Amino acid sequence: MGKDMIKNLSIELIHPPHPEGLEDKLDAPLGLLYIASTLEKEGYSVKVNDLSGISQEDWQIGSANVYGITTYVPSIKISENIAKICKEKNPSAKIVVGGAHPTEAPREMSSLFDIIVIGEGELAFLDILKDFPNNKRYYQKALEKKLDLYPNPAYHLIDPFSYKRTIGGETSLTLLTSRGCPYSCSFCGLDKSHQTVKKRSPESVAEEIKGLKEKYGIKKYNFQDDIFTIDRKRLYAMLDLFKPLDIGFRAFGRAGINNQEDFFRLKEAGCDMLAWGIESGSQKILDKMNKKSTVQDNKDVIKWAKEAGITSRSFFILGFPGETKETIEETKRFIEETNPDQFFISNFVPYPGTDVWKHPEKYGITHINKDFDNYYQVDKTFSGGANIETESLTKEEFKELELDFREWIIKRKWGGPILKSEEEIKREGLKKLKESKSSLSKLK
Repeated sequence: MGKDMIKNLSIELIHPPHPEGLEDKLDAPLGLLYIASTLEKEGYSVKVNDLSGISQEDWQIGSANVYGITTYVPSIKISENIAKICKEKNPSAKIVVGGAHPTEAPREMSSLFDIIVIGEGELAFLDILKDFPNNKRYYQKALEKKLDLYPNPAYHLIDPFSYKRTIGGETSLTLLTSRGCPYSCSFCGLDKSHQTVKKRSPESVAEEIKGLKEKYGIKKYNFQDDIFTIDRKRLYAMLDLFKPLDIGFRAFGRAGINNQEDFFRLKEAGCDMLAWGIESGSQKILDKMNKKSTVQDNKDVIKWAKEAGITSRSFFILGFPGETKETIEETKRFIEETNPDQFFISNFVPYPGTDVWKHPEKYGITHINKDFDNYYQVDKTFSGGANIETESLTKEEFKELELDFREWIIKRKWGGPILKSEEEIKREGLKKLKESKSSLSKLK
């Protein structure tokens, strides 16, 4: 196919809905927006179709030469349905799939997808278009470590005000200043694609924010870096550039790598919330997870955030192999002692590609459920999937402990502003959990 004909290809990038999620239209599909901007830079015309929050009967999918679908483990069947519709729209089209799940389990992807992208999608998608229609099955091409070489996400292809993430009641946008994480937690489903940390310059981040403020008037930002605070020198440079921009922002940190001064500097630059993967109040569980952090590290970051006036948000994982009633009680005592402002409780999911998935016997797992429909950390019932049996807990025993813990945590007082979906959880969560506990007791 000639060069001009290739540039005339119609391309539609599709984000699937997550109807079982707590909030299905929280943030814009940043990965697809990055791919779209890269393709536009090379002269391609691209459509981004975010189906979040839309029921299947209302899906509007156009006729394209190339469809790109992102997918996650629990949304794989929905993505397969989207692929079928795309083929009906244009039987000769190429269906491309990418994301965390295809990256970690490329050989397990359905034949409904013609092409599998492993890892980052921007340059790999360019190669796919150049090869069209004589494509290979698998494509993989990593970005350079200096992310300033690549364009900012194509927010102009979606309505940024249609998403429900707010900060202080104001619309916010999601940004990335870096990609990757140098740690290898044994539960992380992104380990293969995140082994190398890649960074943007502080100046490029500040320029992107300036542009978004001018175009949309948006002053609140949610940084989705795996660890926003990982490089102190770079962090301080960004914060100095943020101060005159008069913005508010939230980000993810990591226990054990920062000091108290970092938190005061973050607050001065507009940070109103930091989140961490605390995961557990049990050192035994943290060590099994290969977290490379201690319970004391976790206590320190919550304390320092509070002293700096930053809302602390703690993520916990229930049911990691080795979890017992005693380790859950340790987590409860940790929460009572540190009193984080906000919580997010996930059930452990044995994602394909993780060390747990590859070596279950190492973790004392006696059975793994491989029905990906059940691979949700938490759903609309305020409960999560139970996908493993271990030497210490059966699925039924874990489920009983999980529901008790979730009922306990939802009664705790939250601090700082929370999203409307979280307010609904606070209102409806206890009712749903009690219904789940009642159903569980009837099965005994």
